[in-house]
Amino acid sequence: MLILYDRLNQESLDLAYSLQAAEIGGVSVVLQDDGFLPDGFTSPFAFFASQSEEAASPLYFNQVPVPKYWQIMGTNQQGEIWNYSQKKATIYYQEPKHLRLVKTVEWLNDQGRVMVADHYNRWGRLFAKTYFNGELEVTHKQYFDADQRPYLMENLVTGDLLLEWQGQVYPFAKKVDFYLFYLRQSGLDLSQIAYNSLGMPFLLAYYLGGEGSDLLFWQEDLQDQIPGNMQLLLQGNLSRATRIVVQKETAYQNLLALLAEDQKASLAQLGYIYPSHGENGNGREILVLTNSDQLEGLDTLLEHLPDYRFHIAALTEMSPKLMDYGQRSQVHLYPNAGPSQIQGLLQACDIYLDINHGSEIMAALRQAFEHNLLLAAFDTTCHQPALILPEAFFDSKEPATLATWLKEQPDLAAVAQKQRQLGGQATVADYQALLKG
Repeated sequence: MLILYDRLNQESLDLAYSLQAAEIGGVSVVLQDDGFLPDGFTSPFAFFASQSEEAASPLYFNQVPVPKYWQIMGTNQQGEIWNYSQKKATIYYQEPKHLRLVKTVEWLNDQGRVMVADHYNRWGRLFAKTYFNGELEVTHKQYFDADQRPYLMENLVTGDLLLEWQGQVYPFAKKVDFYLFYLRQSGLDLSQIAYNSLGMPFLLAYYLGGEGSDLLFWQEDLQDQIPGNMQLLLQGNLSRATRIVVQKETAYQNLLALLAEDQKASLAQLGYIYPSHGENGNGREILVLTNSDQLEGLDTLLEHLPDYRFHIAALTEMSPKLMDYGQRSQVHLYPNAGPSQIQGLLQACDIYLDINHGSEIMAALRQAFEHNLLLAAFDTTCHQPALILPEAFFDSKEPATLATWLKEQPDLAAVAQKQRQLGGQATVADYQALLKG
């Protein structure tokens, strides 16, 4: 089976993990390659660049090539390149940002406007450049192989592309033609295509034609209207037979109510197989990850939860305000915490409180979810509401209600399992019954 992803977001990663866990074999292709695809994924750009795994490592922010005497400075959020008092470039990092691995460098002209953006990949090499005009509009994007030879030029204004491959030049009027050329040249088995987007992946299956038995994994919400391209599938207007697998229970029920009886047979519901990195120990160990000293309701929580231990970790130095909490016996602080230390805390704790203002760090909620910690948050601080049970949201004006709710939970592990059910937890047997049956 060929699995086409438009881009590699969290839903795509969840589907990929679920298929792998269920031993559903296939080749995973990501159409929008940002240079940092994990192992197990490929792309049209990797194919035409003849890209194999390279020996180099990602580019650290102060390794960006610059002229002599230019200065590179950086924080945990982004870097900058200066020539004395003139800023020459902004460096953007790949997530997680605290590692300061270069993803994009935007070079500026003398007026401070972006002229060109250099895109680096996970092996630390330049793999693409984006060019801008005087109005800061993108005009072209050029791609480079491992030997830094340009092999693809994309006109972002007209949409046409020019590919140099195996000694020949191939023009394409639009990107869908480029992707179709890739599929036909790749040697991949095209008899069954699974995809999770009604955008480009759907168009590829539509224009590819021929016989096939395909799957659309619908991962979005759906209210009272069926998307146009989904209607084409339901009406049987594709030469390739296609089943629709809806991954959210509410979207499935809403879609079911909109379908005619003869269309319902092509519809199925299937959630995700989530990683599980540990079991909840039903203890009183609370974890908070933050790069801010603004922790909503912390004083009230400490007062109302005297028998609970609070573990507060940050990737950076902590402010004096936050360090003062370390004088309390129930508070344990971890400034400048590294990834291994944070993993240890995730294993040791049972509760994660999403109470920090500012940005989420280290995909904290998702990691806590996968470690089966009970999650709770205030309405003003929640970073990932889809992962948290409705009853675990609390009004920041009444922080004591969160503490009361925690004390009323006799079985944290059971609540953590409810979180997974809310997220549509599926099993290996569910996947195999639907996709191998």
